[in-house]
Amino acid sequence: MPRFSLWEDPWIPVIRLSGHPDRLSLRQALAEAHVVREVCDPSPLVVVAIHRLLMALIYRVYRPVTRADWAALWNAGRFDPGPLDGYGAFWMDRFELFHPERPFYQVPFIDGEKVHPISALVLEAASGNNPTLFDHGRVEGGVALPPDRAACHLLAHQLFALGGGVSKPFNRMDAPLTKGLVVEALDTNLFRTLLLNTLPLEDWERLIPPTDDDAPFWEGDDPPEPVREGTPVKGPLHYLTWQSRQLHLCTDEESGLVTGCQIRQRYALPKDGVRLDPGKVYQQSPKEGFVPFKLNKERAVWQYTHVLLQTSGQDYSRPYLTDWLATMHRFRSRYGIAFPSRVILAVTGLTTDPQKAAKVELWRRERLPLPMTILDQPELMAEVEEMLAEARRVEGLLSRTAQALVWASAERKALGDAVTYTWTGKLPPGKKLDQVKGLARSLGMVARYWPQLEEPFRRSIEDLAVKSAGEVRSAWREAVMMAARDAFRSGRDGLLHTEASFEVLTCVGSAFHGKLSRIFAAAGEEETESDEGAIE
Repeated sequence: MPRFSLWEDPWIPVIRLSGHPDRLSLRQALAEAHVVREVCDPSPLVVVAIHRLLMALIYRVYRPVTRADWAALWNAGRFDPGPLDGYGAFWMDRFELFHPERPFYQVPFIDGEKVHPISALVLEAASGNNPTLFDHGRVEGGVALPPDRAACHLLAHQLFALGGGVSKPFNRMDAPLTKGLVVEALDTNLFRTLLLNTLPLEDWERLIPPTDDDAPFWEGDDPPEPVREGTPVKGPLHYLTWQSRQLHLCTDEESGLVTGCQIRQRYALPKDGVRLDPGKVYQQSPKEGFVPFKLNKERAVWQYTHVLLQTSGQDYSRPYLTDWLATMHRFRSRYGIAFPSRVILAVTGLTTDPQKAAKVELWRRERLPLPMTILDQPELMAEVEEMLAEARRVEGLLSRTAQALVWASAERKALGDAVTYTWTGKLPPGKKLDQVKGLARSLGMVARYWPQLEEPFRRSIEDLAVKSAGEVRSAWREAVMMAARDAFRSGRDGLLHTEASFEVLTCVGSAFHGKLSRIFAAAGEEETESDEGAIE
């Protein structure tokens, strides 16, 4: 049996402050976190999973119970290797990836259970219902994985495994991070990044009150049997090291490579509508309580910035992480810390096909700048929300305009109604545009519009911290109008075929430009409901 210790052997992919890539053991990743820029992996799911494992170790080794404890860790500027070495000496064998009795994050070989190809372990690989994402022909170029890469995907699988499919002791259910998005705060080195996301244990009381037997999974000697109704969460350490699957890595004795795996359902979270994760956005459901806010494959994460930051909405609950960041920034003098004035929010998530179980459609990891001033001042968050609301109103106008162009081109007698629809969003009684929506989308107006706004939006977020709101809003509106006009022109050019189409384009285009100007001229006034956006 090969030997591979996650505690001692290098496996965590990182970029050092010097810019050089490296691989570190668990012990090194914490002891040297202050000279590491970030964990860096092609899979964002792996990055999040490694962060969560390191956070669990921070809780266990350094015990930041109170905010004062946390502040002392922060001010130290690095993790003291002494307590780390003491912990590792005691629990060393529990970090063995191929231990015969307690393989890390796994179970021993399951007699009678099918051995799947290694692609079943890698969530983004072409396996089962999954298509191949990003043109990966095979799993990282082959049919086997070295132990270090297998360890990375093992962690990601336990946190992001998809529900659906027959299994034992019951059918597969989603892992903790499968649904919704995960928000993390990033800073200038790995030490600061990890601590920004490691809330003091007293702050977990609002989410998962720690129990006396809360511990990381590897410390437990008598794990409970899985139950279909869900296994109660004992606390943050239990949650961060959650074992959603009974997994076993199968190796080739001669090469030491991992060539296959066994996978069964293990623990499922209770479906009780309770918010558990400080890095998640939750959405209020009338029937299910709070459920994770899901990504939309058609929309970039930055378009949901108002959801990530808002505090007053009744439908959404922003990540508790942002509350924690705002609190520590506001009271930085009280705790004697030099808290960052700006962080990067990294938002990670995957989307699945609602029509087919266990099929990953795509993943995302996007980074958004966040000046702490915005979290401290509700009026600035209101500005962000209104900026995005304006952009959505223009999106609705573009969507209507594309539909009106297709409609009027096909039915010349409907030109007057199409112009009215462009302006007001109202159709003649009984008229529906279902048949033209597909062709209207193919003009690409909305698809071209949003990408042009990403950079202006990021710039606006940064500028809100140092410029007047009026100045920022003015620059934003100019960017929105330019993007909308460009998107209209690109879609219009595909219809310039005949003299008849020119008349349609002239009339509908005039209505579009007039309404676009009206949207911004009427800033602060009531807009018609149709102007809020025709989201397809």
